[in-house]
Amino acid sequence: VLHLKSGKKLKTDILLWANGRTGNTDELGLDGLGLAPDSRGNLAVNACFQTEQPHIYAVGDVIGYPALASAAYMQGRAAASHIVDGEQTLPLAHIPTGIYTSPEISSVGQTERELTAASIPYEVGHAHFKSLARAQITGQAVGMLKLLFHRDTLQILGVHCFGANASEIVHIGQAILSQTGEANSLMYFINTTFNYPTMAEAYRVAALNGYNRLF
Repeated sequence: VLHLKSGKKLKTDILLWANGRTGNTDELGLDGLGLAPDSRGNLAVNACFQTEQPHIYAVGDVIGYPALASAAYMQGRAAASHIVDGEQTLPLAHIPTGIYTSPEISSVGQTERELTAASIPYEVGHAHFKSLARAQITGQAVGMLKLLFHRDTLQILGVHCFGANASEIVHIGQAILSQTGEANSLMYFINTTFNYPTMAEAYRVAALNGYNRLF
């Protein structure tokens, strides 16, 4: 029985507590260094991963989202670059996230909520895996790819995917999202010939779906 603050009770056989990751900083003696983690054990850092004490750097889970090994690797490189060269030039704006459940969930870039809050005019393109030949052949038809792009410039703003191999599929979108100028465009996916049958074809399907919504 779960007792809620509201006074309500929930009776269930199984309880899933999804609390997310927290920084394991309790035993590091950070108070003596002049550092104060937040309620989740995370430290605040600047763009170069310096803490409130400029000579102390922090990367990985102890600085919060996205709290992924892949991100921590790049953050560590960036911090080391700043320590050695006094500057940080690594591209860290588009780090993908992956949840390795079944089905997998992965995304990179902005979400619809973020774009709406920023008043950015965007459109959405979908590709349902069940409509892809490769997904039908492999029997992995559960899933979807969603592309978010600017209505006027067609710039790719976000890529979100769930389904088999989503954490792999998202990297195609990441490559285009990370480009500048006209190289980042929905038209890349529309005009590119993808191998058939492949899951990568979802990008062309989603791009055409979104493009047709503009008219």
